Amino acid sequence: MPRHTLAAFILFIVFSQSEHVFGQAANIIPYPQSIKKISGEFVIKATTKIIYKQPGNKELITAVASLVSKLQQAAGITLNSVVKKKRNNFIAVELTKQITGAEAYHITINPDSISIEAGTPAGVFYAVQSLLQLLPADIESPALASNVKWAIPAMVIDDAPAFSYRGLMLDVARHYMPYDFLEKMIDLMAMQKMNTLHLHLTDSQGWRFESKKYPKLTQIGAYRKGTALNTTYDYASRPNDTLYGGYYTQEQLKKLVAYAQSKFITIIPEIEMPAHSESALAAYPQFACLDSTGKPFPYPSQIQNEYCTKDSTFIFLTDILSEVMDVFPSKYIHIAGDEASKENWRKCPICLKRMKDEHLNSVDELQSYFIKRIEKFVNEKGRTVIGWDEILEGGLAPNATVMSWRGEQGGIDAARLGHNVVMTPGDYCYFDHYQSADPSEPLAIGGLTTLAQVYNYHPVPAVLNAEQAKLVIGAQGNLWTEYVPTPAQAEYMYFPRSIALAEDTWTGTKQPYDQFLNRLLPYLKRLDEHKVNYSRHMFDIKLNTFVDSVTHQLKAMAVGIPAGYDVYYTTDGSRPVKSSPKYAGAIAINADIILNIGVIYNGQLIDDVQKTFTVNKATGRPSWLKNQPDKSYSQGGEHAWNNGIVGSDNRFNDGEWLGWSGQDFEGTVDLGSSQNINVLTARFFNKPSDWIYMPLWLSVSVSDNGIDFKEVLRKTDLQTNKDGLQELKMDIGAIKARYVKIIAKCSGTILKGNPGEGNPAWLFVDEVKVD
Repeated sequence: MPRHTLAAFILFIVFSQSEHVFGQAANIIPYPQSIKKISGEFVIKATTKIIYKQPGNKELITAVASLVSKLQQAAGITLNSVVKKKRNNFIAVELTKQITGAEAYHITINPDSISIEAGTPAGVFYAVQSLLQLLPADIESPALASNVKWAIPAMVIDDAPAFSYRGLMLDVARHYMPYDFLEKMIDLMAMQKMNTLHLHLTDSQGWRFESKKYPKLTQIGAYRKGTALNTTYDYASRPNDTLYGGYYTQEQLKKLVAYAQSKFITIIPEIEMPAHSESALAAYPQFACLDSTGKPFPYPSQIQNEYCTKDSTFIFLTDILSEVMDVFPSKYIHIAGDEASKENWRKCPICLKRMKDEHLNSVDELQSYFIKRIEKFVNEKGRTVIGWDEILEGGLAPNATVMSWRGEQGGIDAARLGHNVVMTPGDYCYFDHYQSADPSEPLAIGGLTTLAQVYNYHPVPAVLNAEQAKLVIGAQGNLWTEYVPTPAQAEYMYFPRSIALAEDTWTGTKQPYDQFLNRLLPYLKRLDEHKVNYSRHMFDIKLNTFVDSVTHQLKAMAVGIPAGYDVYYTTDGSRPVKSSPKYAGAIAINADIILNIGVIYNGQLIDDVQKTFTVNKATGRPSWLKNQPDKSYSQGGEHAWNNGIVGSDNRFNDGEWLGWSGQDFEGTVDLGSSQNINVLTARFFNKPSDWIYMPLWLSVSVSDNGIDFKEVLRKTDLQTNKDGLQELKMDIGAIKARYVKIIAKCSGTILKGNPGEGNPAWLFVDEVKVD
């Protein structure tokens, strides 16, 4: 990792202690390691000049280019350079050996001058990004801004990143993204001092890299038929469907590499192997396995997911990687290595012979052989292999770097073996997850990763010792695009979560989350200037219900909003505005409503949460469960099934659904007194692709004493092919009872041939209504 100079480190320690007492010194993201405020401000004027201490250094001029161009564009100020030092109102830029660390920098801002010092042009570039954030947000305007004072508060900044690898991954294989969007992402990453863009260029759903030697990879592999998620290249089977996809030419990618280099960002290409390879095998089926009889698989009706381990496959892949390395000069070449089922390898006579010839005892060892053979080629080209943590299986390649995505354990294991690690665990770094429980969130792959979760992540696991910790070189946020078909939705998933990760990897030492929000909210205006479609879920707002002990009314209360913000609400499902009622505490729920509570900042709604409430005889009444839900699906608490809040129709991870793995739901509610009951409504979730099934049967029993129950209804044949909410409304008949017990029988073990076969089925229950 980069190291500070001793003086900067001492200043950091002293000043960091004072900042915890006195608050933040500047609105900069990521927050610098050390800031010391001094009196006054520096004002950029038409007469302001820039002095390069090394005037012939082209990289130095490139490092300052964003300041020069943005001042010209937004302020109409041309920042001309001069050779001699002026008496006042100048910006001096200098490379010096006094500052160590490849990306470290020092800024002194006085009322009459600004001094930027760094050991490398990259350090100068990051100093410029800090300066730009100290200017009014209008500096990011694409048009001339009027009536703006271009002032920078006086201060001294010493800064350097905590981690050398600060990255984002963009999957362009599932959905092709236009070239212009890639340049926009580079611009936005540069603003937040991230230095690595990992492009996932190939997968089963599409091949995006132009190969001159193997043109069918883009002629066929870049275009699939059918829906956005369909993976077939059997064009004859879907004659009425249009082709879907696209690819980047080598010239486009060389241009992109050069553009990224001008922002001090490295692009790492990823070519998937041995699995996720249907697009390549559709184009060149000769590199697939043979079946157990030694015959080629029936193309195109079946397309395999893994390359065969025949010699011709390695020639093909090394040819491709040679072309890739001619385009991308990055140290790292990503070869994936993830999610290989290896089923075909277990049957293919070529692969079985390979295992015998190489004295390999398992298909895991065959994968290790595969990765090591590729690594040897990549190393001979002067590059380093990086892959997902599955490359640990069967033995890690000697020089490989590991991206740990299945939690942190892969990274821990790799660090203990002496390998570099990039942390990217799903719970914190997967930006294809939902980012709030808001039912209006766009469809996502699943999971829930909030802004606060990302911000509170620290890439170095506590179990590593000091030497092993040094091998964690950084972290990366991943956006898989199965459910992200457009650039606008990609921006929504990246921002502001990628900003939080940028601070994780640059600053390292955490500021309190509310202080991060204090800096993030003004930063949003800069995103507005770039027309970024960012998410407005800045807080982790939740609505909790309770029964008032005095009035016995059901009430809803918002939690998760820091003090000091203006909060408003509506009860008709509309989003709050400044004229909406101001939220001042718990709200009584007397009827079915759609409650929306939101935060207004600078006249804009920056976060809100919406929940649908239902009021019936069971709402808010005492209840208990025989089996507690799984801890991963119990955020709403054990009473979520009768708390009055209706869960999402198409999401089971919104905090309201309760989930059981292989267990029955058995809940009893006390209505408080003997009451007339006519209808019971139960809400279940069904999604077999996620191992979630309807119950085998549903039973309703009643009691007057809570001990002796009588079954009054049993409903069977509940299975359905429809995904999402399944609401069962059942006429019980006119009966009278105080206690109601509902039992939903879990469907048991998932049958063979279905996703998750052999595992326990999940059962999800939402609100149960008694009327």
